[in-house]
Amino acid sequence: MKARMAAEGGSRTTAREIYSRMFEESGDVKVKEMARRRLLQLESFEERDAIRTVLSAYRERTGHCPVSWKEIAALLRTTGLTLDVSGTPLDPAGMPYVLRTADCSVDLDPNSEVPYN
Repeated sequence: MKARMAAEGGSRTTAREIYSRMFEESGDVKVKEMARRRLLQLESFEERDAIRTVLSAYRERTGHCPVSWKEIAALLRTTGLTLDVSGTPLDPAGMPYVLRTADCSVDLDPNSEVPYN
């Protein structure tokens, strides 16, 4: 699989396959936990890509970034993301994503268990 990852340029699909297999097959609690957290991270990468797409489309259409998640909640719902009652998207660990209005981007909450890098 290492060769496949190199050939595919670090494919998330391949990484997901590797970490899923590690999680399922390892008897080591620490390895299972590391794999679980990396799977959360991979899911978060996909979700943040979807959120960035929505943010970019919103900014292109309106000429400005949203000042709150409420402004784009309807658009976010179309992506299949998990949102809380206020329309804030939640990361795979259930923490709200952080909307960075200064640069129209999204980030993880510092308290999230999803690994930052």
